[in-house]
Amino acid sequence: MKDYEIISGDIRISGGDVATVSDAQATRQRLEQKFKLWRGEWFLDVNAGFPWIEEIMGRRPSPQVVRSLVFDLVQSDPGIRTVENLELEQDSPQRRLTIRFRARLIDGSADDMEITV
Repeated sequence: MKDYEIISGDIRISGGDVATVSDAQATRQRLEQKFKLWRGEWFLDVNAGFPWIEEIMGRRPSPQVVRSLVFDLVQSDPGIRTVENLELEQDSPQRRLTIRFRARLIDGSADDMEITV
């Protein structure tokens, strides 16, 4: 899979052309965008994104519930065959969640991924 390379929310231009990413880098970038999109935020698909408001904020869900929600979103990505060793690290004062896992991609390769949202 190939996609535009996004840096700080903008499409990167390199040598006058749009830069692209593929394979594991494209999958990581796509997942990061899915986690940054709050479910209901995009008017064209109100089901896209992560359920931050519905399931996380103000509810204090158990770690198992958060892990399940994260796993479901990662596993649903079209570039991922399986997810292994999923770890979550929450930094409440900074309001950050770091997601680490090993992804088996549809092309058969494996990649260790880290996403911070």
